[in-house]
Amino acid sequence: MLDVPQGPTVDDRRTRRASTQRKFLPEVQALRALAVALVIVYHLEPRLVPGGFIGVDVFFVISGFLISGHMLREVRETGRLSLARFWANRARRILPAGLLVIGLTSAVSTWVIASSEWLNLQRQALASIFYVQNWLLARDSVDYLAADNAPTPFQHFWSLAVEEQFYLLWPLVVVVMAALAVRTARAGRRPRVGRWVFAGFGVLVAASFVWSVLEVQAQDPSAYFVTTTRLWELGAGGMLAVVLRHTERFALARAFLALAGLGTIAAGAFLMSSETPFPGVAALVPVLGTVAVIAAGRTYGVGSLTWLVDRSWVQWLGNVSYSAYLWHFPVIVFFVAWADRDPRPFESVGLLALSLVAAQASYTLVEQPLRTARWVRRGNTRVLVAAAAAMAVTSVVALVPGYRAAEQEQEWVERADVVAIAPGSGFGAEAVHDGIFPAYVTDERVLVPNVADLGKELAPMFGNGCTSGEADGVTKGCTFGNKTGEHTIALVGDSHMRMLGTPLVKIAEENGWRVRTYLHNSCPFALEPRTLPGGPACVEANRGTLDALLADPPDVVVTTFYSGSEFRPSGSGRPPGVEGLRQVWDELEDAGSRVIVIADAPRPQGDVTECVADHQADPGRCDISRTEALDRPGAYTLRQAVEASGRVELVDLTDYYCDSERCPAVVGNVLIYRDSNHVTDTYARSMQPYLAEAIGIGG
Repeated sequence: MLDVPQGPTVDDRRTRRASTQRKFLPEVQALRALAVALVIVYHLEPRLVPGGFIGVDVFFVISGFLISGHMLREVRETGRLSLARFWANRARRILPAGLLVIGLTSAVSTWVIASSEWLNLQRQALASIFYVQNWLLARDSVDYLAADNAPTPFQHFWSLAVEEQFYLLWPLVVVVMAALAVRTARAGRRPRVGRWVFAGFGVLVAASFVWSVLEVQAQDPSAYFVTTTRLWELGAGGMLAVVLRHTERFALARAFLALAGLGTIAAGAFLMSSETPFPGVAALVPVLGTVAVIAAGRTYGVGSLTWLVDRSWVQWLGNVSYSAYLWHFPVIVFFVAWADRDPRPFESVGLLALSLVAAQASYTLVEQPLRTARWVRRGNTRVLVAAAAAMAVTSVVALVPGYRAAEQEQEWVERADVVAIAPGSGFGAEAVHDGIFPAYVTDERVLVPNVADLGKELAPMFGNGCTSGEADGVTKGCTFGNKTGEHTIALVGDSHMRMLGTPLVKIAEENGWRVRTYLHNSCPFALEPRTLPGGPACVEANRGTLDALLADPPDVVVTTFYSGSEFRPSGSGRPPGVEGLRQVWDELEDAGSRVIVIADAPRPQGDVTECVADHQADPGRCDISRTEALDRPGAYTLRQAVEASGRVELVDLTDYYCDSERCPAVVGNVLIYRDSNHVTDTYARSMQPYLAEAIGIGG
């Protein structure tokens, strides 16, 4: 046991004050009810509360307030803080229901969730067990190959991971600051533990808030999940716990303070949305609103919320809020996977009811019994050992999705040899004849690539340091093919240029050409920035790429970009993006390069890989209309830029993706798409003869 150093740490006045503090706070229970209601309704019907995600921030403040209050009371009353007891209490409170949800969800998820998501299910289940889910999601948010991962039934554990990491850090801060208070106290003076703890909390809160603001301003997508940008929200509750003294005075002012706090939270829930930069400054809305309600305490008289706070259903929802938060997301994700669509309003009511029933059962049968059982109160070591054992057992159960994915992989390997992509094989794009797109050309419906392993389907040859990230200020260059060849072809653009790279490099190699690549994720080769994050850095990188190409002009430059791209207005007098594209193309033409612009692939329905995994025998159910698939802003920008230039060549391969009416998901035993917008490397390789013919090299 680690203790705060012994000694007189409090005076009699503080001891008396601590002994009269309120033990039960119904207003905090009501805030819990509000927080979980906002989150669940947001996940079910986001149109009703577009900012309902701030319920998580309300939970953060509550957790910081309650945990800090418990620790400070222990220090003031006993002069010490038992870390073992603190962590054992947290394990007893958090783990039983959490591990139950993870274990049951892992066990049944492979019967509901598409096989393409099984490996991701396993990694997120394990990350949730060990409370690092927020860091996994942060990594995925900036990992281009993982950016389109579908939500799993474990995704909501990110906020619990933040809290658990807070529970590991925060008591250590209390121990250190209390020790400093004792060591620096003057002879004959009592240590001012509260002031030191408040100062320590304040430094961490200030640092975390500043970091949160800077990361959000930098448009870092990981800022939403990481503990460093969220710590200040829990810390704000901790600082409130240090200074708050409950009083019966100022009834009217406290009543209006509570109303103002509730109104602030409500305003955030209705006025914010997924487009709001968050957390950063915007998170002050739910944080300050929650602080105001807690600080107001128990209110009476005019404007009091006590009539609402004391409602039995409000207190009940506050009691089961943790279990409700745990269960609601798996219920929703399972429904969406089963129905292949979002719930309708009436179905949302049913899913809400089901979540609350599961929450009540979990609270009654798991949370409360294991929280109050006599055996768990007989020793902190016993609780911590039991917690570690339970996490280990749940980890074994969490391997179920990965085990089933391995079984499917073995089955796929045994059957996939039937489909060998090569010029003249008749698979993939080569199966298209006279506008007819057969899904399968073999008697057995063998599909490649494996839908459970699509992460390898984005031209892997460029993955080893030959593709820049979206925030990079420089585009990396690489060389392939015949490095001493007489002719050179350059492949320039974003990940949609990369997805055609394998067949283009193969074409060049077969004809003795040298290949130079300048590939930059989320960065169209233009001198005008996209509206998405990383736009200015992208332009600077493109200037460097253009300079490199002009210094040693290749014979041919091939480029394309994601048709979902939108550009910022530049004042050029042309539609956004058009002038920035035309300028680089024409400068390359002036330097003697032949510029070929490839129209982007049509965009499929967003859940195409899940759809194919669910309907492999009848992939036609995953088709999308040609009109809808081609209606993308960047596609119009590209064609306008080609027209504005009047010199570059446009290559349109749409007729190898779509017939006159529909764009299929599977052609000639090959899955066309690896996610919501990228073509699989396998299908791209099947297009090699048509790419060679289009660019006039080989074929």
